[in-house]
Amino acid sequence: MFYRKNLIIMKCKNYRTTVLIFSCFSFSLLFLLLSGCAARYQNMIPNSFEISKKYPYKISVSVVGGRETHPLWTSQISSSAYTQALELSIEKSGLFESLIKGKGADYLLDITLLKVDQPIVGLDITINIESEWVLINASTRKPVWTNTISTSYTAALGDAFVAAERLQKANEGAVRKNIKEGLRQLSLLNL
Repeated sequence: MFYRKNLIIMKCKNYRTTVLIFSCFSFSLLFLLLSGCAARYQNMIPNSFEISKKYPYKISVSVVGGRETHPLWTSQISSSAYTQALELSIEKSGLFESLIKGKGADYLLDITLLKVDQPIVGLDITINIESEWVLINASTRKPVWTNTISTSYTAALGDAFVAAERLQKANEGAVRKNIKEGLRQLSLLNL
């Protein structure tokens, strides 16, 4: 036998349960939409290059300042992904005779990711990257060229529906443009 008072309490319990289930579902959905995959180096390699001249030298590269992607948070640009994309870009462009890992290079290219501006969410996601490129003569250990390169890339809603995918595409596009511009500027030097 239910009294009116018991019926109201049961409705309140069902309401609380409904709100709890809806809240859990909403947070799970938000987590899936915002959690990201790391930017993939394969997508950071430019399709074409604007190279003015090529050099008969061996080069070695290093990149610092990137951040690894945490699986529970948003996509980031890691130093290792940037390094892999840069190495493959140098080989693909033919800017230098060869790429050396370790000792034996004529020039060292040190890149520091100074700033990566990322929004957490948005319809169109724009990533701004600022990196410092330093080319060092390996025999004298003196810099022969230093420049800060700023690039940006926007991934639109049409590029990917899920925000995490747009962020990843924007990261990859911004690095791709950064590498392309850096190599273009390197090709203008008199080495």
